[in-house]
Amino acid sequence: MADIKQQKAYRAWPTDPPTYTAANNEQMRNITQNKDWHYSLCDFCSPGSLCLMSWCLPCLTFGKTQARAHDPTLQNFSYINTDCAVFTCLGLGLSQWIIQTIRRGEMRERFGIAGSCCGDCCTTMCCGCCALIQEEKEMELRTRPEFAGYQPARQMAYSASG
Repeated sequence: MADIKQQKAYRAWPTDPPTYTAANNEQMRNITQNKDWHYSLCDFCSPGSLCLMSWCLPCLTFGKTQARAHDPTLQNFSYINTDCAVFTCLGLGLSQWIIQTIRRGEMRERFGIAGSCCGDCCTTMCCGCCALIQEEKEMELRTRPEFAGYQPARQMAYSASG
């Protein structure tokens, strides 16, 4: 049981390259194929740094979650990105919940998490910051390379200088 809690511990930044020997492990399948959220909306205080950032500057958490969805390694990540800017602009009119509802639904579809658009809408309107924390922790957990199995190395790219 302690091993599962250790696997589910939130990592703000990716760690060392994973070993792929345990990719078919039953515990890992339980994490990647679970139809429920691994983290509760009420589990927003841990870690404190994510909680503080999400309450003070929610656009940064939203931008990081969306960046992690495209590149789990966060190699080219910047806190100031398009998703952060869109969230901020919508937030000025108190309508950031719209983009958050859309992206939460996309996340549920991608990972097969049970829920509905109506539930996403109510969650993001009533508990927006808690939902941001839940989504960031969930995205981090489900996109860890060690849970994705073997991934081929990226091809080398040559610049066309000339």
